[in-house]
Amino acid sequence: MNKKIVRTIVALSVGFASMTWAPAQDEDSEGKKPAPKTPPVSKLKTQEKKRAAKAKADAEAKARAIDINHASREELKKLPGMTEAYVNLVIAARPYKSKAELVTKNAMPLDYYQTIRKLVAVK
Repeated sequence: MNKKIVRTIVALSVGFASMTWAPAQDEDSEGKKPAPKTPPVSKLKTQEKKRAAKAKADAEAKARAIDINHASREELKKLPGMTEAYVNLVIAARPYKSKAELVTKNAMPLDYYQTIRKLVAVK
């Protein structure tokens, strides 16, 4: 036989031999299938609490976001990393239709915008 065929047959036989199946794993003693495994209730509650906390934090951040069209110089300077040059560029390029225009109108670089995008809003 061709060596390639022999290798394929050996590989298949090893693969089938390594697979094991035991009926006790799929069915209980009465022949019924077990219920699908679900995470413990405490774990689900923890996940729900985390989601709720994140949603609350996002809502609070959105509520206190600074409106870039109407913010004063002092309010803009309160943003982390905002320099006087960025403040001047932001004010000069007003009005904005969206937050992304901060980058497209060259008021600030993309990497800095990505750090403050959750802290600003356009209203």
